[in-house]
Amino acid sequence: MDGQPPAHPVSLPDGSILLFNGHLDDRAALARSLGISPTTDAALYAAAFIRHGEEVDVRICGQYAAIIVASSGQSIRLSRSPLRAPPLHFWRSHDELIVGSAPHLLFATGRVLREIDEQKIADSLALNYNEEERSWFEGIRRLPIGTIKHLSRDDERTRHFHDLALLSPTRLKSTEDYVEQGRALLQDAVRSSLDGFEKPAVSLSGGLDSQAVAAFTAQALPEEARLKAYTSVPNGPATPARAGEFFTNELPYAQELGRIYGNLDVEGVTTEGRWFTHQLEQVFEFGGIVPRNAANLHWIHDIAERARNEGHDVLFTGSSGNLSFSLDGNWAFEEWFRRVQWRRLLRETRLAKASDQSVLRALYARLFAPRLPQPVWLVLQKLAGREHASPFETWSPINPDWAKRWNVADRSDAMGHDMLFRFEPRAAAYRRDFGGGEAGDIDQAFLQIHGIQERDPLAYRPLVEFCHSIPVEQFIADGETRLLARRMLEGKVPEKVRTEKRRGVQTSDWRERLAQERAALSQELSSLQRDEAITSRINIKDLKATLDNWVEDAPADPVIESRLCLALPRAIATARFIQWAERTPSFDTRA
Repeated sequence: MDGQPPAHPVSLPDGSILLFNGHLDDRAALARSLGISPTTDAALYAAAFIRHGEEVDVRICGQYAAIIVASSGQSIRLSRSPLRAPPLHFWRSHDELIVGSAPHLLFATGRVLREIDEQKIADSLALNYNEEERSWFEGIRRLPIGTIKHLSRDDERTRHFHDLALLSPTRLKSTEDYVEQGRALLQDAVRSSLDGFEKPAVSLSGGLDSQAVAAFTAQALPEEARLKAYTSVPNGPATPARAGEFFTNELPYAQELGRIYGNLDVEGVTTEGRWFTHQLEQVFEFGGIVPRNAANLHWIHDIAERARNEGHDVLFTGSSGNLSFSLDGNWAFEEWFRRVQWRRLLRETRLAKASDQSVLRALYARLFAPRLPQPVWLVLQKLAGREHASPFETWSPINPDWAKRWNVADRSDAMGHDMLFRFEPRAAAYRRDFGGGEAGDIDQAFLQIHGIQERDPLAYRPLVEFCHSIPVEQFIADGETRLLARRMLEGKVPEKVRTEKRRGVQTSDWRERLAQERAALSQELSSLQRDEAITSRINIKDLKATLDNWVEDAPADPVIESRLCLALPRAIATARFIQWAERTPSFDTRA
């Protein structure tokens, strides 16, 4: 298995062999429960498997992937932890089974051809990542998170052993009890994440999530230890943001936190001379994917690189916060409607609605509009004077004819992916998004590229399960959202952060970066126009015209900005992936 540090095989009493990649949480407590001394994560998993058998993955916590090969070599057990985990890819024929944590390991055997999966390319250009088992290559499958799969020559059995929707409700006596329990779990998460590391760093923004991780980590460190924080800042003028909704420079918020904690050193990272093309081929090679948001990766690369070069052995993030401790609770409207709590529903709708919106219109938008078939919704939008631009004219660079050929729209509907990104008012939508898509693959690619471990305390399973089992009113009330996080962070982070309603804008300086790379990107698009395999899939002609006609200092146009900031990076990244896959040898030895 591919990882840092390398996985070492562990022999089990029955002669089977265990391979383990990732990490376990609460290692000392797990060792005590098993009656053994703390040891490696692989050895702990082996001991837990001997004790609990098939229930081992239900009983332990961590972010890992595991392979157990029977002594006979005729059957294999694969498992991935819930919520977040390193990837597992596998290819099988009647006589052979090849498993690895990245596609390039399968290709290196000489038994698996490197052929891209056209359906995956089409779906990804529509941002549909809901078919978790489909990889980017023909014949290679992926094990979904929270899943155990048994494979043998004539059999394949799959068990999905974890579902946030099936958690037993958690009911405490008071709001203060929920806050106290949440804080205790976040402290446990940070303590567990620090286990085995001596010099942590943190990727810090101005939002609640990473501020919470930095604050609790700074408090958990030994008195003499320091915590380095890296904050991405615009490299020059930022694209104007809607002042009521967004802010473009997060460094002042990070510096405010640094003034609270004397052991927190904050550094701004400008990432000069880089944008979405930076180290793309390394991501292709080590992840076997096209990154979903390539336009945001340059500063993540830079922070990981700086942390490693300055001697840090782990980088903390808060990337899972929006789906755990800082849930916004906006599915409450559907729950209040279903529970016939209409007085509360009306009151909260009045508090949540836009200033120019009627209560009736706000109720329609939150409860009924997301459930309408897209064609009906689009007609009603048009009648109301709010005509909605097609995804193929804005953020998606896919060639519309190719989208039809690969049934992109119908597949998105069938898998619960709304290409119009209407708000889905069900709690299930929040749970479905946790850890899915390409999270494990991109994490592994960054680990291989930069050689520094990453931990996200906000993906700690006991904390996540607590947040998804408590009443929704702990997240939203009296017109306020993200209430649990705001209450947990009282006295922990600056008040301007705790009470901020706006969201930080990532890559807010994309206009400047685009201007610097405009000539090179235009030339690359010209070259791609001569590649029929690319133009059949991606609308290169339209993107080149939009780029070449772009007036840099013109007033903001949402359609043009969506094409240049979202569709263009997605198109270039996908085109490069296709060309990379086609020119890279697959070492086929079957002839």
